[in-house]
Amino acid sequence: MTENVLIALIIGSVVVITFALWMFRDKLGMFSFTANKKSVSAKMERAQNTGITISGNTQNGNDNEISAETANATIDNNSQQGNENRIRAATPNKKP
Repeated sequence: MTENVLIALIIGSVVVITFALWMFRDKLGMFSFTANKKSVSAKMERAQNTGITISGNTQNGNDNEISAETANATIDNNSQQGNENRIRAATPNKKP
């Protein structure tokens, strides 16, 4: 019985901590990365000195994008095949 309670407490704690981090991810300045079959992109709004590296990706097909939005981005060794593909690095506008 006590083992089941201990397991339930551990799982509950992990769920609560994960939910709290997810809720406050913007305020904590956490890194967000999204990838799917059409795009690879990275965005860093806070702690911009950390930098982002996107490398070693291969994309086949049309309308693909590899992009980074940060003050310190490195995009190298990526391969795209197809039509209307983009590789883009941008520095976001600083908020007043």
